[in-house]
Amino acid sequence: MTRSSETTEAAPPVVRGLLAVGFVFSIAEVTAWITVLVVAFDRGGAGAAGLAVVVQLVPTALLAPVVTAAGDRFPRHLVLTVGFAVLATSATGIAVSLASSADLWVVLLLAAAYTVALESTPATVASLLVRHARTPLQLMQWNVAQSSVRTTGSLLGPLLTSALLLVAGPAWVFALLAAICAITAVGITVRLPPDDRMTSATGLRTVLRASADGIAYAATTPGPRRVIAFIAASGLLIGSFDVFFVAVAFDELGRGGSTAAMLSAGFAAGGLVASAVMRRRSTWGLPTATAAGALLLSLPLIPLGHVAHLATALVLVGILGAGDALVEICGYTMLQRSSSESMTSRVFGILRSWFFLAASVGAAIAGFLVTRHDLSSLLPVIGLASAAVLVIGAIALRRMATRSVAVDAVALGLLRTVGFLDRLPLPTLEELADRLEVRQVDAGCTVITEGEHGAEFFILVEGAIEISAKNVAVDTLAAPCSFGEVALLHECVRTATVTTTQPSRLLVIERGDFLDAIGRTTTSRNMALDVADRFRTPTDPLG
Repeated sequence: MTRSSETTEAAPPVVRGLLAVGFVFSIAEVTAWITVLVVAFDRGGAGAAGLAVVVQLVPTALLAPVVTAAGDRFPRHLVLTVGFAVLATSATGIAVSLASSADLWVVLLLAAAYTVALESTPATVASLLVRHARTPLQLMQWNVAQSSVRTTGSLLGPLLTSALLLVAGPAWVFALLAAICAITAVGITVRLPPDDRMTSATGLRTVLRASADGIAYAATTPGPRRVIAFIAASGLLIGSFDVFFVAVAFDELGRGGSTAAMLSAGFAAGGLVASAVMRRRSTWGLPTATAAGALLLSLPLIPLGHVAHLATALVLVGILGAGDALVEICGYTMLQRSSSESMTSRVFGILRSWFFLAASVGAAIAGFLVTRHDLSSLLPVIGLASAAVLVIGAIALRRMATRSVAVDAVALGLLRTVGFLDRLPLPTLEELADRLEVRQVDAGCTVITEGEHGAEFFILVEGAIEISAKNVAVDTLAAPCSFGEVALLHECVRTATVTTTQPSRLLVIERGDFLDAIGRTTTSRNMALDVADRFRTPTDPLG
């Protein structure tokens, strides 16, 4: 039995560390991507550049569920450390290959390994944010912050790449990336505290089975399935933007590639603005922000095919970038909250796989259409069709999003009064809050009978109880307190009788839900076992 405990806020240094990891990830991603495409184009023209895209994206899309399964099975700080160590190693290999003028295939294969290793980061960071967030609003705010740092990295990455390519060359770009990733790996080891995941078996077969379980979970669970489908649909559109931006720069504005780069920067800047707005207007809620993102991500395409001035084009692509940020923030938050905590990393890996595939298809379709149609007639059709599809998708998510934000905050707070439940991840607590039974009982009611098999865990939120063992009163407790864990954790009969002394209100959690939740982290399970062991003696019984 436990009395109420005070809640503890997640440590800000943990979140700041994760934001730093997200920033380095975005720099490492966009800088390597641009440099590899430049090298491929320089050595073999547009065909080699297209081959570079395929060699990097296809293996990443196929292997992302396997790579991200590690985040659901092993300590996540270790997964991040190993991921950045692999990035540092593969970046070093690319730098050496470029410096020694190795065959392009060697560079591309190493770049594929680098890109696959990148996928361990976003899914693992998303899982850690869920692990440390205490409220749904806090989780969304942290996702907003992650979107901001990633977008900032996407702005600074091209500038860094351009400067290094100009003064040093591609080999030095990857040499710098290798150093940055190595420093980040050490920093993660030193600064990020270990999480308290339950230990898992290792081995390729086990990891592959875990990956298959994640795919089956994402395919059969309505919430994650709908979110992944929605973000994949947005990826189909986002993948076309680079093609459209280049076409607008050359065909509509009569300028060159530098203008296309400016449009891409404007897209990123729009994302930063949207993140700043969401940070101040986080009370909008997921359904409203998702619908707004769907419209902002599509409708500006309608006038984009008719622009005659760069300033107008920058405003329109900035609005597109704002829509992309809103879709990402809301989609990530809904996916984190609708997925089981034990599946978060794998579900995010599947999301990334589908997004990469959709973006590749979108780019290919856009290239095909732009060569056959005028932008002034093509983009309005694309904009209207995309708006219709994405709004329908947002509406389909609305019920799930509303449900995810409608978890009883009072019940959530009452669950947190129990010390070992307070340490559980937010989605796990929300699952318990959604499944628990509220039971109103009169004074003199026997809630637990000594000697019976236990099937429920109780939290007393109003009223008072008397505890007795062998017909002798042992203690009286008033709300808030909890009881019933001994028989569940030790698989034994009830060690005491618990009777209400006042009209009381109880939260009741079924045995299976209780044990599943407690088993999510070593901290919660060990705390619960300590409590159960403390009250297992005949002189101080616990039901």
